[in-house]
Amino acid sequence: MICTRHQQASSDSRQPAPLDIRPVPELTRPRPTARRATTASLSWASTITTRWYDHQQHLHQRWLTRLDRLTNANPHIPPGPASPALTCRSLVIHPETLILAAALDRLPSHPLTRAQQTAFLHRLADRLRLPHLAPADHDLLRQRLYAR
Repeated sequence: MICTRHQQASSDSRQPAPLDIRPVPELTRPRPTARRATTASLSWASTITTRWYDHQQHLHQRWLTRLDRLTNANPHIPPGPASPALTCRSLVIHPETLILAAALDRLPSHPLTRAQQTAFLHRLADRLRLPHLAPADHDLLRQRLYAR
């Protein structure tokens, strides 16, 4: 839960106090998407970005920087039983999860050709501000593209 007015967020239900997210402005920037993503796309996107985070893929360095800014601004984040890397994960990956969900929402219901998959990945890489995006065969994003 993010409060843009107070620049605070709750990353975990066990968190005793809200987190100051002022050092992480990308958490509260308005998204250029015209509408909210569907529940299904948001679920897929959350699963995919969580896997990327846990396996240190694609956006790892960006997310480490974001986590450092978040933890430095919030020394009250308890170190255990779960580390801040886990308790703050949903906040750290939030902007990219929304971008991915919006992109998944725009996928057609029919299977994509190889050229359409390549074009989708190129557009998604641009939206995520990545030089390229080439998910491996075991990547959930690739599996999602083939599951159409």
